[in-house]
Amino acid sequence: MKRKSGLLVVSVTAVTVAAVVLGGTVASRRVPHSESVAAAAPLPPSTGVPATTGPTRITLSLQGLGKGQPPTNPYLVGREVRGGAGGPVRIPGTEDVLEIARVNSSVLALTTNDNGWHLQRLNAHGTKTINGVNHLEINADRSGAAFASYDGGLPPVEGGTVYADSGSSLKTLKLKTGWNFKVLAYAAGKVYYQSSDVLGSGATWSTYAWTPGEPKASLVKTIPYLNKLTADGKTAASTLLVNNSGSCSAISAVSTGLRAWKTCDYSLNGFSPGGAMVFGSPSRDQGSCASAAAVLDARTGRLLREWKACVQNAAPEDDEHLLLVVRTSDAVGNNSPYGIVRCAISTGECELAMPLSPEQLLLSS
Repeated sequence: MKRKSGLLVVSVTAVTVAAVVLGGTVASRRVPHSESVAAAAPLPPSTGVPATTGPTRITLSLQGLGKGQPPTNPYLVGREVRGGAGGPVRIPGTEDVLEIARVNSSVLALTTNDNGWHLQRLNAHGTKTINGVNHLEINADRSGAAFASYDGGLPPVEGGTVYADSGSSLKTLKLKTGWNFKVLAYAAGKVYYQSSDVLGSGATWSTYAWTPGEPKASLVKTIPYLNKLTADGKTAASTLLVNNSGSCSAISAVSTGLRAWKTCDYSLNGFSPGGAMVFGSPSRDQGSCASAAAVLDARTGRLLREWKACVQNAAPEDDEHLLLVVRTSDAVGNNSPYGIVRCAISTGECELAMPLSPEQLLLSS
């Protein structure tokens, strides 16, 4: 399986598995069997979308997969961050690790304990901790990360801080109003974040865009419920509806809010590096992992590939390959071994990028 270079990540926390996911059986470099599902429609691909062959839906089995090279994306094995630009870095302490990222010469680790969530910034100058951070986003070339913090103490205090982190320095936007801050994307030099007008039920959520270094952010009126953005900041995946039965998502133009298409089959949560494809997981998933990882044409919504497996975490490695953290299908319990799998969008073939491990495996934000 030939590989290209390039990076982009879709992350999931240990608390909420909202991965990029898909389904047919893949072993070594064999063509996966079709589960009586038609092959990908013979339509001309959109620009940047690879032509696909074989069954669209594939059941992924870790048994018998060939071994490939380690992921080029940063990833976590136990408490050690590997891959990306830099040598292995161990995350200190015993707290659960939810998300990790590399930004230039620094490693960022989102951890949690009984006192809440914390971001650890590790570099040559030591470790700095920022409390009250709930999520990480990185830009396309991994030169910057963005996150938000707020006071999680009792009684709650309104306001928060949005950060843009270059790995060596921090730029901040301090906000005196708003609740439940969360960064959604870092694209085209802007940090996109959301907040609510009240703390509890009945809240109205709004999305804002902030250029690091500027004194204030601007309201994004066209996409109020944004999930993810393409690297150029022009196309958004957003949530239209969430209820006990599932959710519906849409692809829209950021400049106008014009909706290109919507789906209630998948929760859309990430884009390929070039923005031609969007990733998602089945919208009705409620388990400890996503039941599949899906790749769709971002322009038309056509399903290109779906791998069925217990997917804990997913991230595009480039415009042709998707990395998946997958739990073994015959294992039961919290100590089930996981592997990192690299799958080709064009053929559906997969290989092991990281052997099965009893330790925690996690792909970078």
